Amino acid sequence: MTPVTGRTASDTSSVGILAAKRSASGSPVSGRPASARRAAAAGTLALTVVLSGCSVFQIRTEDKSAGPVRIGVQETAGPEPTGKPTEAGIPEGMTKTSVTFGSSCPVEITFAIGDDWRDSTGSTEQFHVFNHGEDPTRGDTILVNCTDEYGDSAQEVVDQKRRYNFSEQDSQVLAEQTGSLAAGEFWSYQGELGPTEILAINNEPTYAFGVQTGYKINGRLVNLSIEMRTPKTNTEVAEDFKKMLPTVTIDGEKVPSPSFH
Repeated sequence: MTPVTGRTASDTSSVGILAAKRSASGSPVSGRPASARRAAAAGTLALTVVLSGCSVFQIRTEDKSAGPVRIGVQETAGPEPTGKPTEAGIPEGMTKTSVTFGSSCPVEITFAIGDDWRDSTGSTEQFHVFNHGEDPTRGDTILVNCTDEYGDSAQEVVDQKRRYNFSEQDSQVLAEQTGSLAAGEFWSYQGELGPTEILAINNEPTYAFGVQTGYKINGRLVNLSIEMRTPKTNTEVAEDFKKMLPTVTIDGEKVPSPSFH
């Protein structure tokens, strides 16, 4: 390693000669014990290394899965600490789709969806319905909507959705997550609707995945939601929903999904 002081051999000799002259001339240094002079010299050298090395050494912490946190000193900066997980990528065989609701609800919702899903002709500006495959009687449905709410807060909207979406005794929430967004509150979930639940498909046990939010838009309170449902017998579609839900964003903000069961 290049000496941090930058002195040549002749510079070092000059320092030694100067120190000898000061000792001979009766400088206070000569009156100190030898051990004190050695300690002072060592301290001076250490200080020189620290001060002159500021532009050479960098200290950075690393947090890697291979071991505990380490602190290293090296000539150049090491790797940056691992950051937060990046936004969920688009699963293989799917593409990102975007849903907007016109001037009355200027918000964009995006999520990944398979090529065999299509925006139904029954969609309106307020809500979009996606059907799966060629046979609409299969019952697989994705509903995305934006509706006005008249509660007191975004949290109240979310709480109401949590109470009423799985209200029957034969329905259950399997996994869920709640939290805050930039302009509201959210509830993401995985559940099973019983045959008596009003949202169950064809009065059969139904898998349900989705996001419900209370969201503020220009001073208005709205419910932005995406609901994915398929009969319990369609396990393949349910697995696709598990891939799609983590890709949901609202105005570019990723909505956290639960840990699926």
